Amino acid sequence: MAKQAIRVMQLISSLELGGAEKLLLDLLDEKSGNLPVAFTVVVMNQAVNPELKARLMRLNCEVYFLDRPEGHLHWKYLQALLRIVFEQDVDIIHSHNSGSKWWAILCKFCKPSLKLIFTVHDTAPIRQNVFLTFLQRLFVDRHIAISRSVERLCRAEGFVPVSQIYNGIDVSRYRNARRNSLRERVKATPFHSVPLRIVQIGRLYYPKKGQDILIQAIAQCKQQGMSVQATLMGGVYSYSENSYQALKKMVADFHLQDEIDFVVNQTHVSSVLNEADLFVLPSRYEGLGLVVLEAMAAGVPVIVSNIDGPAELVCHGQNGLVFQSGDVDSLVLAISHVYVHPENADFLAKNALDFVKNFDIAVMRQQYCDLYQQTLFNDKSPIGSVLEEVSHGAVF
Repeated sequence: MAKQAIRVMQLISSLELGGAEKLLLDLLDEKSGNLPVAFTVVVMNQAVNPELKARLMRLNCEVYFLDRPEGHLHWKYLQALLRIVFEQDVDIIHSHNSGSKWWAILCKFCKPSLKLIFTVHDTAPIRQNVFLTFLQRLFVDRHIAISRSVERLCRAEGFVPVSQIYNGIDVSRYRNARRNSLRERVKATPFHSVPLRIVQIGRLYYPKKGQDILIQAIAQCKQQGMSVQATLMGGVYSYSENSYQALKKMVADFHLQDEIDFVVNQTHVSSVLNEADLFVLPSRYEGLGLVVLEAMAAGVPVIVSNIDGPAELVCHGQNGLVFQSGDVDSLVLAISHVYVHPENADFLAKNALDFVKNFDIAVMRQQYCDLYQQTLFNDKSPIGSVLEEVSHGAVF
């Protein structure tokens, strides 16, 4: 009997609070449409957020948790992956981070007919040796770049072919029909009564996400007599614990305990955005900035640093404000503009709401499905032919 759909394994290392994980869950949500692709999800590691796991288990797809300790290289995990590949008759493995990419490559070595797709989510320099770079170029059939900036990085590294597909969000999930304009909000409750409520969302890892810049900006705003409060929301993991502690110390050193609070390892992004007057993304580097799109969809005016992906989303003075990356004074100036001119913030938010409709998850899902078909039926894979010859007659 002929297969009714392309079988795609979505392979990801963890299911923590991050952009890649959120993107994957939205992609798999059956509300996104009925397309000729059947998904199998494999989460490699033990790092699994209970709320995200519960949401994943409600979706209409096969799900496997391999419960692998991070960094563990036992052959049994490859054996488990291959068993799923053959039982589910997988055509394509789509991996979403570096760790899962190498497990996918091992699977292709054992089943040469597999096609491999790898999404590159960031613009950080790719730190791997020449041999690993060679393997990636050889085995990955197609790379997906989430922005034009990421596409340029892929081409510079020789990771081709590459397709640029913007990340998407479920716009309807964040839309807030009851939100008042900022101008109306200020008329009803002036900032001296209820402070300007700023939200930043992202892993609490300031070397990338730049929360230290925002904290310093809040301190300056307070010194200038502005009444502001900020919520820093994001995940804290083993690698970012020191960063989180440093941010808390910075808040204490600036005596901002009443102005800044932390929301750690929570998933209620839409409700936090619903309470916000302003969203700030102070990142030092970023592939795109999914949370920028979420804030736009919620009707919240946005301020972003002039870097990489976010600069592709925000046109200064049209659908948001842009400040000089790493420049506290530049960020303070942008915040003060919203503080003094709430009517202009409403103009920016309205334009952003129109703009973000182009990034609905259904658009991205259709582009992914088109790419799966192209990769499976049209793309040529020289390494696949070589491996077929090497492994001819092998039984797995």
